Amino acid sequence: MTDKDFDETQKKLVKHFSNGITHNLILWIISKETIHGYGIMKKLNEFFSFEAECDMTASSSKIYPILSKMEKKGLIMGEWDINENNKRVKFYSITDEGQCVLKAIRNHMNQVISNPRWMEFFKDMTGAEINK
Repeated sequence: MTDKDFDETQKKLVKHFSNGITHNLILWIISKETIHGYGIMKKLNEFFSFEAECDMTASSSKIYPILSKMEKKGLIMGEWDINENNKRVKFYSITDEGQCVLKAIRNHMNQVISNPRWMEFFKDMTGAEINK
């Protein structure tokens, strides 16, 4: 494996990690407030505001397809309204089905943090103890 191959592998790993968690973060963000797509992007960028070798920013080309899929699956609901700038935008809220999925994610995460092997992994990867 060359240095160039390793760099591409690193980029793919980081991208897969961020893509996997982005769906969960979007659902969680929407569960906290009714919010439009641009607001979701701003909040996501707060999570991914670190130096990375690959593009980790939340852009409309990444977020809106996810929102569309989540809406089609019945996890969220979008309604058109006028925003603070007097523009017509779609505001998203979580549905009962989305709340059920979020509850399942919470349960799964509680199982993860109660498993000593996961805590060992997190400590090794971050250098920090994670307290329950």
